[in-house]
Amino acid sequence: MVDIKLLARLSNAFGIPGHEGEIAEIMAVEFHKMGYMVEMDRIGNVIAREKGVGEGALMVGAHMDEIGLMVKFINDKGFIRFIKLGGIDNRILLNQRVVIKTAKGKIYGVVGNKPPHLQKREESKEAIDNKQLFIDVGAASKKEAEKMGVAIGDPVCFDMELKALNGKLVTGKALDNRVGCYALLEAAKRLKGKNIIFVGTAQEEVSTFGKGAAIGAYNFQPGAFIALDAAIAGDHPEMGEDDGIVHLGKGPALTLVEAGGMGNVADEKLRSRIMGVAKKAKIQLQIEVVEGGATDAASVYGVRGGIPSIALGIPARYIHSNVSVCSLKDIEKTVEFLVQVGKADLG
Repeated sequence: MVDIKLLARLSNAFGIPGHEGEIAEIMAVEFHKMGYMVEMDRIGNVIAREKGVGEGALMVGAHMDEIGLMVKFINDKGFIRFIKLGGIDNRILLNQRVVIKTAKGKIYGVVGNKPPHLQKREESKEAIDNKQLFIDVGAASKKEAEKMGVAIGDPVCFDMELKALNGKLVTGKALDNRVGCYALLEAAKRLKGKNIIFVGTAQEEVSTFGKGAAIGAYNFQPGAFIALDAAIAGDHPEMGEDDGIVHLGKGPALTLVEAGGMGNVADEKLRSRIMGVAKKAKIQLQIEVVEGGATDAASVYGVRGGIPSIALGIPARYIHSNVSVCSLKDIEKTVEFLVQVGKADLG
């Protein structure tokens, strides 16, 4: 059974790229409770392993960061312009509540926009540009906003707590990839003593096939790498059957190709062995090939002359928004499968 309280703590935690400290602390504490050696590297990866586990081991990574924003400019009236960090559809930004992490602590704000009453007909039909949007923190001037602690470069996160849907699903702002972080922790509990390195990776959402996972893999040179992430579910009315074959409730998804081949192309031997584990354990896998988007597997496969890599995803609807939806059953099945893979000693 999924520990909803832990999943909620993970999803609700503040952790945009480069500012994963809050989620990293949760991960580190949980790994410590299990008795693992835990360390944090320069980029912010959280690494857990048994004593003596290192080069040649299986590495399993789940990225900790989430999409977010960053303060770019404060105008004279105290309104804040921002940049996007990660792949964000501008349409999801309208009228959102946000949290800004300042040197003085967290403050709350809203993304403002011209109401429909004042829009010209042609304006309402145009795609919004994020450069037109702003954050309102209630300040009446730039000086007041700065007094509140707001400064250029402050990280901004969406303000949306995890909620249950119909007792079977969950929705939250950062299920990409806090469901992966949750599954990583749960699997680690059941894989004590195995030749595995567990890593909460940093800055995946802003990586061009690099950053945290690649650095961790370079330092440890694992024998194989599994990126534990969210997979795009296409089982809703907006998408047709040809747009996405991954469905909620049908188990974890194994990704064979990412970014149309510009990302990871799964190592054939690793792919075969993992699918063999699923067959032996009688666990249903969904198989996908992806034209857009990539995971940490794309970062790792080219490190140190080549590390066999593959991505395992927990299906999620409405990915890269603050209302992603996942199935509790899929989370459980992913943990179960990851434990079987860990016991198979792929490293």
